[in-house]
Amino acid sequence: MVRVFFSVGDASGDMYAASVARAIKQLRNGWALEGIGGSEMLKAGVKLLRYTTPFSAFGFWSALQTSVRFWALTAWQVRSVLMSNPPDLFVPVDLGALNRRLLLPLAEKGVKVFYFVPPSFWGVNPERLRKYAHPNIVFAPIYRWQSEKLRQAGAQVIEFGHPLADILQPYRSISAENARASLGLPADQLLVGLFPGSRLTTVKENLPLLLRAARLLLRSFPNIHFAIGFPEDWRTEWVKPLLKRYGDALPLTLLFGQSRLLLKACDVAVLVAGTITLEAACLGTPSVVVFWMGLLNRLQAHWLRWRGVNVLKFAPFALPNRILGEVIMPEFIGWSATPERIADEIANLLRHPDRREEMRQMLLRVWDEIGEPCVATRIAHFLINWIEEKWT
Repeated sequence: MVRVFFSVGDASGDMYAASVARAIKQLRNGWALEGIGGSEMLKAGVKLLRYTTPFSAFGFWSALQTSVRFWALTAWQVRSVLMSNPPDLFVPVDLGALNRRLLLPLAEKGVKVFYFVPPSFWGVNPERLRKYAHPNIVFAPIYRWQSEKLRQAGAQVIEFGHPLADILQPYRSISAENARASLGLPADQLLVGLFPGSRLTTVKENLPLLLRAARLLLRSFPNIHFAIGFPEDWRTEWVKPLLKRYGDALPLTLLFGQSRLLLKACDVAVLVAGTITLEAACLGTPSVVVFWMGLLNRLQAHWLRWRGVNVLKFAPFALPNRILGEVIMPEFIGWSATPERIADEIANLLRHPDRREEMRQMLLRVWDEIGEPCVATRIAHFLINWIEEKWT
């Protein structure tokens, strides 16, 4: 029996891995699928060794804090399982802090390694990536800047397209009115969606900022409602103190696992930088992007600049802006992310429907850039051929 092990850390990776797992199941139902990840993988029939998606982190110090509480045990357990009983196929999805350390040891053991959605390797010289030019390692990037750097390093790169082409297709035709009705949201009020991220550390760093901006908006727009989009596998108690402290007086609805419907329903979305920005663009949601890092991560950015890596030179940070080559979604990153500036930008969009419509049309161009549908099926066919070729 062929064994496949998925290694996933965040909500978007869980979603992408689940799409591939479903496609494999349809073609080879007898294959054993296992790994670490979240609820989407579980629903796709993957046996989970550890439940990981709420505990991933962005930035070295956030990752360090999380690792003390959680990742140290997970990383040790995953490595032990994989090295003592290697699978036939290892499918890491993003999660570079853990997965990059497993690529070569597993490839050397004869495991086929398919790195779906590899890290972007910001500031990493391609020479340092040459070690990954191994016959048992294939990278499947979803962005051109990932492909370019890996090809410069001599690694095997195959582009299948972006999995969102499959995942978002059913939502594109849903109207705002129907989306609001499905979610039980008011039909006669301005609606602002708040998306604080999927990583626990990121949410704790950014949710207060979004709620403070919402309080400022409430002063100017009495007829306004806010809704927060959390991942499906989240629990209210994780952020209850933040909601009580910063959002107690707000007309607010909490939604879990309904982010795409909320994107279709809202007049404007406030997004913490990540995959959600790409989803918003593909669904035509006028949006403002923010990203506020904790103190230690900000100090790390200064340290990197002192070492010659200016993080700001990688702007724009929102994925749609990078793909289109221009800033369509306004970005407030780091110290520029203040409640006042964010609230002013959202207010401007709320007051000018014509500007919202112009942004919507410009963002919809991203859909044409992410590739053709049936991405997961193409990947599954490739993996099956790759593994069965090895077995013959």
